[in-house]
Amino acid sequence: MAQLVRPIHGAKQTMLKGLLSGLLRRGDAARVAGDTAAPQIEQAIRLLQLHDAVGAARMCERVLERDPGMVKAWELLGVAALNLGDYPLATESFERVLALAGDDAQALANAAEANRRADRGDRALELIERALALKPGFAPFLHIRVLALETSWRSDEALAACREALRLHPDFAGLHTSHMTLLNRAGADPALILEAHCRWAERCAASDSSTPQHRNPPQAERRLRIGYVSADFRRHAMSDFVLPLLEHHDPACVEAYCYSNTPVNDDITRRCEELAPNWRDIVSLPDAEADDLIRNDGIDILIDLSGHASGNRLGLFARKPAPVQATYLGYPGTTGLAQMDYRITDARADPPGSSEAHYREQLLRLPHSLWCFAPPLQMPEVGPLPAFATGQITFGSLNSAFKLTPQLVALWSRLLVALPESKLVLAGVPAGAPRVRISREFELNGINPARLEFHAFLQWQEFWALHGRIDLALDSFPCNGGATTCETLWLGVPLVNLAGKAFLSRAGLSILTTIGLPELVAHSEDEYLRIARDLAGDRVRLAQLRAGMRERMRASPLLAAAAFTRDLEDCYRTVWRQWCARQTAAQGGAC
Repeated sequence: MAQLVRPIHGAKQTMLKGLLSGLLRRGDAARVAGDTAAPQIEQAIRLLQLHDAVGAARMCERVLERDPGMVKAWELLGVAALNLGDYPLATESFERVLALAGDDAQALANAAEANRRADRGDRALELIERALALKPGFAPFLHIRVLALETSWRSDEALAACREALRLHPDFAGLHTSHMTLLNRAGADPALILEAHCRWAERCAASDSSTPQHRNPPQAERRLRIGYVSADFRRHAMSDFVLPLLEHHDPACVEAYCYSNTPVNDDITRRCEELAPNWRDIVSLPDAEADDLIRNDGIDILIDLSGHASGNRLGLFARKPAPVQATYLGYPGTTGLAQMDYRITDARADPPGSSEAHYREQLLRLPHSLWCFAPPLQMPEVGPLPAFATGQITFGSLNSAFKLTPQLVALWSRLLVALPESKLVLAGVPAGAPRVRISREFELNGINPARLEFHAFLQWQEFWALHGRIDLALDSFPCNGGATTCETLWLGVPLVNLAGKAFLSRAGLSILTTIGLPELVAHSEDEYLRIARDLAGDRVRLAQLRAGMRERMRASPLLAAAAFTRDLEDCYRTVWRQWCARQTAAQGGAC
């Protein structure tokens, strides 16, 4: 399910706020000109501000039926389409604005971002360069350029451009987020990654010295109020790990609250809302108001489920609305926030003694696994080993192309050279420039691109069905898969992993060890190749692994939702007791 996630790094929010602001300023001009559509345009703007993208789109479509040349309606339709994830419509709308209004800098930037999200990286770069020619050095435009370079599989150039843009605009939050993401994907030195996150916190999430004290009763054994904050209470990879918690919390020990920053709701949103005793929609609330809401709810422990991923509310956590705060699941590293007390993990992903220096938070290790996976019910059954029908081994890379590096391509090329009858399926690779560049990289390493089979970002059912054609999955490195790995295994496909020293390159080790397959984890490139070659040469073993994978997973802690939730609640209780003890010591009294 992770195949549908795009790395937008906050560019969307920046662009939409700027565009809406501009349209609001132009609203009076429309009325003066006698524009009969002005009230509907302003209504569409209000609907967007209320996060009703569907209603805004319908309003714009009604205007455009009467007047196809209404620029403002096309602009707002593009904004609504971006909110709804309809990137082809967004691209069409913003390109129409350019055709009607000519080269306006903001219009060019809007069209560039829409094209980028529609996986048209080269067109996005062309447009954003034209926007920068009209408005040189403008931070939001520089940020879109960074993202377009990344979309085009030009990560080294993206990182260099991001660093230069940060030199010019050290307080622009989106550039910091992109910088941190690019460092993670490149497997940069953990000390450098930590420094970048702490710099973001210093520049973009300064604490408010006037923040009021917490009034939570310091009673160590009372029922706890636990709050979960996420933008992904929806059909998203994260929901496969959050739903088990909401389903299995012990109401005698925990009262759960969900603070949803989810922009577009769906059936999974409704399921989360049914399971959460207390549901709060904070999409339209600024941090100060959300802070007041959480304090009034009396939340004892507030859990961030996004990290620096899109839609996060780390600015809210910087205000410290709860006495104890922790980050979990949504991001493969530190938040950088001094106000984030803990990061929830396990001893395999973050080995004691060697991982603490990578984080600003204190590590809170679960005893068995940090993952608790609930496979979507719609996933297909496991089929037979494809090699028995095709007569050849088909490897698969099922993570996004953004996790692929030239070094990884060189490693996989060595495997394909050693097994000349094999082929490689690459999912999550946009058409156009990324495929051309990746193919060229394989060719430079001696592999005929005809042995590669590319697929773009797929819908759920198509992505799951693709596993039925793959014999052995190859995990990405240094940035491993997480949710994608769990889905790949559940669909019966064994996966070879290369473990590193940091969390983002130890996710596969954590998952595979949890289900009893540590022999699929390598600790060097040569070992990675040996494991993959040996499995490819033993189709009986591959077939046995495939046929028994679901039963193996069901018997493991990875799917033991009730036991996992008890472990997590025990961790919550431990840190809560510690907080109560500190309050008791400070007050000179007793709980």
